[in-house]
Amino acid sequence: MNIPVVWDDIIGIDGKVGDYLLLARRSGKDWFVGAITDWTSRDMDLDLSFLPAGKYFMDIFQDGINADRYAGDYKHLKTNIKSGAKMKIHLAPGGGWAARITPE
Repeated sequence: MNIPVVWDDIIGIDGKVGDYLLLARRSGKDWFVGAITDWTSRDMDLDLSFLPAGKYFMDIFQDGINADRYAGDYKHLKTNIKSGAKMKIHLAPGGGWAARITPE
């Protein structure tokens, strides 16, 4: 997956300095969403209302079931979503979550 280095828009969705961050960045019509946490496991809510109306494809990389013991454990998911959807994100201690969202 190619990730741009120049962004057209950046949205801070949620965060607390030194603890966690949930951020969305746009390049062209594609959005890149990422979340990181400190050594505290977290469940976060991702509200996709920042997306323009329409249907999207989401390519997700998230912590795997054993990520709290093995940092290389991750899960790769692909799904379809609509703008305005809400989803739960689980982060393992020291973990992260990333997705590329593209219009269908």
